[in-house]
Amino acid sequence: MVSQREPLWYAFVTKPRHEKKAKMYLDGAGVTSYLPLRKTLNQWSDRKKWVEAPLFPSYIFCRIPFVDRFDVLQQPGMVRIVGFNNEPMPVREREIEALKMLLATDIDIRVRDGFSPGEDVRIGSGLLMGYEGKVLQERGERYFVIYITSIGKSVLINARNVKLERL
Repeated sequence: MVSQREPLWYAFVTKPRHEKKAKMYLDGAGVTSYLPLRKTLNQWSDRKKWVEAPLFPSYIFCRIPFVDRFDVLQQPGMVRIVGFNNEPMPVREREIEALKMLLATDIDIRVRDGFSPGEDVRIGSGLLMGYEGKVLQERGERYFVIYITSIGKSVLINARNVKLERL
């Protein structure tokens, strides 16, 4: 059972393509929120342009006591809180911090929907030392995976230059 009054991170679903507007409204309402954005190169028929796009389309994270979830859901663009079996699914503080650190670097990351997990590992050195995750083998490349359980998404980091240790 999740504490009703302790502020925790929760994932919320937004209307499609409303993530930035939802963040603006949440900030205006005084809600602590986090919208992970990454720069992507979009190409149209006549030009290319770098834009900041949500790392997880239609998701935004809010740090709130669970009892305040309805205040968040009343903001424009918000759809629902993420949970399973009618129970809220808090996001670990460590996962939010890992996302913030990753997005502050130039590390090549990819996002995948949930997939069957591999071997449990911990990063043994470098910026993300101590973070635990899974190893994924994809087309001959090795990736370290941080799985955001509450939204069923994974962040993949190319593990070429990352020292991994077995747990």
